[in-house]
Amino acid sequence: MLSLPKQELKGHFTMLPMDEVHFGSGSLDNLSAELEKQGVSRAVIITGNTLAQKTNLVDKVAAAAGNKCAGVFHETSQHVPRRTVIAAAEYAREREADALISFGGGTPNDTTKAALICLAEGITEPAGLDQYMIKFTYPDKVEIPSLTNDPIPMFAIPTTLSAGEFTYFVGVTDEERKVKDLYVDRRITAKAVILDPDLTMETPERLWLGTGMRAVDHCIEAMCSSTSQPFIDALAYRALNMLARHLRETKADPGDAAARAQCMVAAWMSVCGLANVTLGLSHGIGHQLGARCNVPHGETSAVMMPHVMAFNRAVTTTRQAWAAEAMGVDIAGMSEEEAATAAADEVAKLVREDMDLPWRLRDVGVTHEDFPGIATDALEDIIVAGNPRQVTSEDEVIDLLHKAW
Repeated sequence: MLSLPKQELKGHFTMLPMDEVHFGSGSLDNLSAELEKQGVSRAVIITGNTLAQKTNLVDKVAAAAGNKCAGVFHETSQHVPRRTVIAAAEYAREREADALISFGGGTPNDTTKAALICLAEGITEPAGLDQYMIKFTYPDKVEIPSLTNDPIPMFAIPTTLSAGEFTYFVGVTDEERKVKDLYVDRRITAKAVILDPDLTMETPERLWLGTGMRAVDHCIEAMCSSTSQPFIDALAYRALNMLARHLRETKADPGDAAARAQCMVAAWMSVCGLANVTLGLSHGIGHQLGARCNVPHGETSAVMMPHVMAFNRAVTTTRQAWAAEAMGVDIAGMSEEEAATAAADEVAKLVREDMDLPWRLRDVGVTHEDFPGIATDALEDIIVAGNPRQVTSEDEVIDLLHKAW
């Protein structure tokens, strides 16, 4: 195994403020008991139109909640525009909800967390969210507001691999500015998460695999972080190894529930320490590709990751070589530089050949005319400020976008 350079250890680690995680087939059966633990009697499920109208899975979740389901809001929208957050919060108010259950992918999950903010703070109009978003001026001026009231409890049942249900931050798109803003508060963390692979069988293949690449992105940017920690290194390394194997297995056999469960646990591992490390350009550019160009987050990672790895290689050579090892590349006999290059090549192979996902910006509807706006917004994203190699200008971002186009 590749040895990492010794580093002086000094820092701080924040645990997820979460009570329970249930994983494996049949885990949904634990929902009613988890609601009872929190004294919930009127839970509203927040999900998407496809799950609600084209499957019977929402009915299964409602049944698993026992007599505690007060309604289903299914008008969520990709990249979480403010208007749908306000609508979800209003729906929950009308039904006197004392808890929210997110069911689906990152969109229902983030909509739910943002609705918690609106319910706690009495926000009824999109502009009301301005007061609670992170305000950042590049490179280091940041303001992170806190909620003034405790939100009602949230429970999460994911059907994809983006793993946002394990975080206490949320991205919401301001439709007028075409920018995704970030919100952070530990109290919007789910009380319990249920990882049931049986509920993912209806998830479209491209969405499943795309969000799997998002989890891969979590691992690599965490491993290469300038604020890396051994505890997170261990989780990310093992998660990356699991994802590289089991994503391929679910591509070959979509009905393999055991492989799906492995992917879900790996996605959890990929994200549960991210509040403790800085990430970088792949995540930061991805936020703005989503808000401005409506590109799914998993596909932003699939497209941008190899190019960001190349951009950062000179300052993360050893750690990228370690990522290659985690993905199963035989690095014996390679120099660190060769192994680091092999890591980005392996990611590109996973995306293009094994997963058959989009791998260029042109394939996901991004045009050259979009580049200046993406670059401007990226430099206003606090995540970009933490990139291992300092980003000094919009031109550097635009050059990276050209390489990914």
